Amino acid sequence: MIHHINVLLVVTLFFSCATPIAPTGGPADKVGPKVEETSPRTGTVNFDGREVSFEFSEFVNRSSFEKELIIEPDLSIDYEVKWRRKTATVEFKSDLPDSTTVIITVGGNTTDTRSNKIGAPIQLAVSTGDEIDKGEILGRLRNAETGEAQTGVKVLLYREPFDLTKPANYSSEPDTGGVFRFGYLREGRYKAFALEDRNRNKIWDAENEIARPLNAEFITLSDNGKDTLDVAYWFEVDTLKPKLQAIGLLSTQRMRLRFGEEVRFTPQTSISIEDSSGNEYTTAFPLYIPEEEPFIAFAYARQPLTANSSYRLNITGISDPSGNEAIGLEESFLGSDQEDTVSQDILTFNGENGLYPDQSLIVEFIRPISQQEVVDSTVVIEGDVDFKNWPNITVQDNKLTIPPQQNWLEGVDYKFLVWNPKSRRRQLIDPNIWDPVNFGGIEIDVTSPDSTKAFRLQLYDDKNTFSIDSTFSNFISIEDIPPIKYTLVLFQDMNGNGIWDYGSVDPYIKPEPYYIQQNINIQRGFTSEVKIDFR
Repeated sequence: MIHHINVLLVVTLFFSCATPIAPTGGPADKVGPKVEETSPRTGTVNFDGREVSFEFSEFVNRSSFEKELIIEPDLSIDYEVKWRRKTATVEFKSDLPDSTTVIITVGGNTTDTRSNKIGAPIQLAVSTGDEIDKGEILGRLRNAETGEAQTGVKVLLYREPFDLTKPANYSSEPDTGGVFRFGYLREGRYKAFALEDRNRNKIWDAENEIARPLNAEFITLSDNGKDTLDVAYWFEVDTLKPKLQAIGLLSTQRMRLRFGEEVRFTPQTSISIEDSSGNEYTTAFPLYIPEEEPFIAFAYARQPLTANSSYRLNITGISDPSGNEAIGLEESFLGSDQEDTVSQDILTFNGENGLYPDQSLIVEFIRPISQQEVVDSTVVIEGDVDFKNWPNITVQDNKLTIPPQQNWLEGVDYKFLVWNPKSRRRQLIDPNIWDPVNFGGIEIDVTSPDSTKAFRLQLYDDKNTFSIDSTFSNFISIEDIPPIKYTLVLFQDMNGNGIWDYGSVDPYIKPEPYYIQQNINIQRGFTSEVKIDFR
């Protein structure tokens, strides 16, 4: 009997300490946990207890809760987290200080047992005095490269006196919309900045952590006052050059180049191959970079790289998305006697967003074009007429170029039937050929406190089919734009250096006024209007 009681006791203790697991079966759970009730309720005054609790809608990953739990300001009071099924109780080991507003935050990365995040942080605020502080500071953080909400960083808030070598008085995490919020603040002067807080200690380690200033160095709150830091942009400087890590030969001529990060070909891409004596043996031309593996680049040597022979590769004009040019590999590699068994196939073409009336259609294949039937079988359908011998079709490496006869005819639909050796049939390509009478326009009107400084504008589409890089003062009208979707980047060049300066935290330098918007739709025959107010 004693043995069974001891076993039962051990089992009971084990299950009381572990994170409960929800029953399996049924549809997949993709919804994060919610806080259904807190005790005491947020906003409670004259609080004299030592415990606060959060009751969740489902079982919570207990380690994630304890990792995401933040108590502000720093009270230097030890506490313990106790659990009872779906309820977490924070028990302080000593009394809370008098006349103090205490904020207990459950971070947005708290998860349930299926790793679904809670999303937006949850705050419970109580006061040990007669009143609770109600000051509030709001802001929004966006990514400077995409314009999308920036998450995964923190915003730290210091109350005067400011000592950035010590933990911040308060911290906030942007929610899924990029909004960060500080509530229950008392009157005073504050300083805030965004931080990649890797060690989660609420202190900026300037040597190892990225910090970015917001749009104001100081915020002064009156009693129960509110203020906003407006929209700020998070930007990470990428100065690291991608490195070529390995060269693999899939055949005597097909090369697979693996880099340490995402890369892309440029119009300046050049690949040369040296023999063991250091003399140029041949060159290679770029084939493609797979979307699903953007750190892999395929190229094709113009001459076979024979087995048991040693070669070195020299590359220029291959870069990462930030424009840093790739570094080659010093080590030599061996040739191959493997036959190229990759089936010829159509990869892509340049008219996905549209073609200008005088622009050729260029079809790219997965390997060099050697079959004359690719040219001979190409059909251009001009309206209702099929042309089986379209003039001036050319082939270079893996590209088939179909030019217009001076211009594609206005108001006529064009379709192209291009021979695909893999499927052994013609493949239909139906690009949109722009008619200039259907072009649109865009007007950009900017209001700024300093109208003497120029604005820099960049307008481009996702395929880099059409782009504009210009400067202007307050207002610009751009006409004759192809009717597709664009990304607009605009900033006020306060120091005239031609680039956007994102500022500095310490010493404080305010970021230059900046704006980015994706998916600006230019409609046929219409002029879109964009108004931006930097005041």
